[in-house]
Amino acid sequence: MRHLRNFSLLALTLLIAVGSAFSQEKINPADAISTDPDVKIGRLENGLVYYIRRNIKPEKRVEMRLAVNAGSVLESDNQKGLAHFTEHMCFNGTKNFPKNELVDYLQKLGVKFGADINAYTSFDETVYMLQLPSDNKELLEKGYMVLEDWAHNVTFDGKEIDKERGVITEEWRLGLGADDRMRKKYFPVIFKNSKYAERLPIGDVNIIENFKHDTLRDFYKTWYRPDLQAIIVVGDIDVNETEKQIITHFGKIQNPSNEKSRVSFTIPENTQPLVSIVTDKEATSSNIMVFYKHPDMPVKTVNDYRTKLMNDLYTSMLNSRYREIIEQPESPFIAAYNYYGNFLTRSNDAYTLVGLVKENKIESGLEQLLKESERVKRYGFKQSELDRQIEDTKSRYEKQAKEYDKTESARFAREYVSNFLTQEPIPGIRKEAEMVKALLSGITLKEINELGAKWVTDDNLVVVITAPEKESIKIPAEQTVLDIIAKVKKSDIADYEDKFKDEPLVTNKLSGSGITTTKENADLGYTELTLKNGIKVIYKNTDFKNDEIIFSAYSEGGTSLYPDKDYISALFSDKVVAQSGIGNFSKTELDKKLKGKTADVSPYIDDVREGFTGKTSPKDLETLLQLTYLYFTAPRKDTAAFRSFMSRTRNQLKFIGSNPVYAFMDTLVKTTSSNNPRVIVLPKEYQLDQINLDKLYSIYTERFANAGDFKFFFVGNINADTALPLFEKYLGSLPVNGRSETWKDVGPQFPAGITDVTVKKGSEPKSMVGIAFSEPIAWTDANRLHLRMLKEIISIRLIEVIREEMSGVYSPQVQFTCEQYPKSEFNLMVMFGCSPKNTGKLTKAVLGIVEKLGKKGPTAVDLDKAKELLLREREVDAKTNKFWLTKIESIYFNNDSPEGIKTYADAVTAVTIKDLQDAAKSYLKINHYVRAVLLPEDKK
Repeated sequence: MRHLRNFSLLALTLLIAVGSAFSQEKINPADAISTDPDVKIGRLENGLVYYIRRNIKPEKRVEMRLAVNAGSVLESDNQKGLAHFTEHMCFNGTKNFPKNELVDYLQKLGVKFGADINAYTSFDETVYMLQLPSDNKELLEKGYMVLEDWAHNVTFDGKEIDKERGVITEEWRLGLGADDRMRKKYFPVIFKNSKYAERLPIGDVNIIENFKHDTLRDFYKTWYRPDLQAIIVVGDIDVNETEKQIITHFGKIQNPSNEKSRVSFTIPENTQPLVSIVTDKEATSSNIMVFYKHPDMPVKTVNDYRTKLMNDLYTSMLNSRYREIIEQPESPFIAAYNYYGNFLTRSNDAYTLVGLVKENKIESGLEQLLKESERVKRYGFKQSELDRQIEDTKSRYEKQAKEYDKTESARFAREYVSNFLTQEPIPGIRKEAEMVKALLSGITLKEINELGAKWVTDDNLVVVITAPEKESIKIPAEQTVLDIIAKVKKSDIADYEDKFKDEPLVTNKLSGSGITTTKENADLGYTELTLKNGIKVIYKNTDFKNDEIIFSAYSEGGTSLYPDKDYISALFSDKVVAQSGIGNFSKTELDKKLKGKTADVSPYIDDVREGFTGKTSPKDLETLLQLTYLYFTAPRKDTAAFRSFMSRTRNQLKFIGSNPVYAFMDTLVKTTSSNNPRVIVLPKEYQLDQINLDKLYSIYTERFANAGDFKFFFVGNINADTALPLFEKYLGSLPVNGRSETWKDVGPQFPAGITDVTVKKGSEPKSMVGIAFSEPIAWTDANRLHLRMLKEIISIRLIEVIREEMSGVYSPQVQFTCEQYPKSEFNLMVMFGCSPKNTGKLTKAVLGIVEKLGKKGPTAVDLDKAKELLLREREVDAKTNKFWLTKIESIYFNNDSPEGIKTYADAVTAVTIKDLQDAAKSYLKINHYVRAVLLPEDKK
């Protein structure tokens, strides 16, 4: 159970008023919330807490966590950044894994650095995460050894410390920019007179580069101790054996003598509003944040939980109203929302209002943001709003309860970490769903409407405004902000009118069409149906999830069938239609209609095809098919929705080019496409001017005018007896005109030879490098497998060489795609951030890694690492609906061999060094690539 931090307790009179509702459901509001009996919780004599749970989703995997109740707020003045530095050193030498042997060892077992093994440091805690295969007893034992080493056996070798300074400096460098500069100005305001203002986890770069080794060791010795630690183990394991391992490994650890008290820090109250208005030349948007601070109120009793539930109902209903405002063309917002929750630290909660506003709409945006909150405070919500939100909440918890035995181990691990660090209760989702159902029946509109007066206070108010520093942008003065706050309190505000269409989604009578042929693929367990109107439906029933069906659909064509002058309208047509509603329902009306249902459908039009993606629960499959039917037959041409969408889009994109990284990416992608006009990263103003409602609506309706060449794919908990009649009714009623189409090849060309471009933008000493490779390939399982393995090997080598050996980067990334249409090709891109002075030598190192693969192939060790990673990854993926939906669709679209899915493990095992050497030589050519480099602007 996540985010159960509540923020105000109800009065005793409220308990009496709702007592009858509790008694009917046999729930005592004063009772403590019980703990899920399926988790074993213990405490060793040294104070270390442990949580153990057997869970077989995913099979043959175990999630391990070490949670340390210590973060950057505990640093002394000469240790700023060393809590985070300590986290890094846990991966750079321990008693049983010297230097970088830990990551190397785990990679050999198919564990991926960053995905399966990782950590984070925040103000108040540090948490280490490890996912391991659990079907190997020796490996599992190593997992406990890793956790123990992190807990008290980090070596802090001086040479390793000095090497890691460069890595952390590069992590600090990645965070530089407008957001960082503005945050450094407003954090001291919102954290006024609090230690949190001075303890950002990334720390002080001067300290990072110059601290004495013992200063770091002292932090570890002081705060890494068993009475501040918890071990969490969840997965396909034996609980009793796991408990024995924990006692063996952690019971012997002793707390230090004269241990330092773990102090909790607070954020002081303020009687006068705290206002921070910050601008920056590289800021990309205007933002408003309004905080009403309140004490942290932990959820311990049933009544605490009831209060939390009411908080969620309140904020969800207000967010629905904000969404309704956003969809109006003249709205000042690009986005707006509210929430009641943690105020950046553990010590405080806050009622928070957030608005991302359009150009020169800061003042009107602030007024509107406050006005909607004030409207609810004065008049409250309508019973109809509450009824819908209660149904939506019930549905959400019921769905989670249905998936109880299919819940991922990582989710349980997160819950137990939160229970240890912040005492969030863990009743288990089935108990929680029962509690929610019982409590919702007794919650009244009057109670909900009383919350606003408690939340919106005159004291403990903080306002933060950030914006681009441009002559065209009007920035309000602090007094103007205060005047707006005072004005809203006195202004005339009308009550809200809840407009709701209580009518069916589909009103016309559907003739449908029956199934003419049925084909079974027994090997892969899917069935192909052909309807009388020519539509093909392919479905696979699985037991991976109890309450999930995912679907996709496609036909060939896409934007490739339209000339360049209409491309921008084609590109945006699906997005505009999705914002316009369908049938008789506007977007706002549709959102209200779908409350309480799990049915999401999104149309898409890409380069070579058009179609849908979506998901539903078995009980709402008919609703999903109704939505699909309407997206074919009744898309809305809504002028107001179009104006609203374009207004938000223009404002969102207007200043985004000021961000150096966005400008860099724009140049990199355009260069790799030889400046093809159909490759658009950031649409320019003139391109947005070309978007025409009539044209885009015409394109959309034309793309979906003929369903006869569509193929629909459904994977999940599908009951054929109920699903097939629905397929016949709704998909069988879709329009068919006999037209047959395919895509055209109007795709971009990767430039010949070596292309090197430089982007100079930004004021910080920060660079980015992107190196892209692309070649045509023969579309075979072997070629795609070899390229995927090369991608993983390059990722491994980048960490070893440019991160660990050279200390030149923090987190190098490798992106990889293979596409058959419009032309069969692969694309691989290496990206990293670094110091401007190191772009040349790091580029040389990356190209050296690639060149060596072509000359000698990978080492046997790296090949084995890649094989183990792919095999272990497939073990997990093959038990997910998403995997099967993707694979089955690719069998039809790409004409992939079904046999390749069955023989995948054998194919991976059979790959040789020579195979990958040949692939690297053919497809990773060091005389054919694009490199883009971001450098800071020249100083004037």
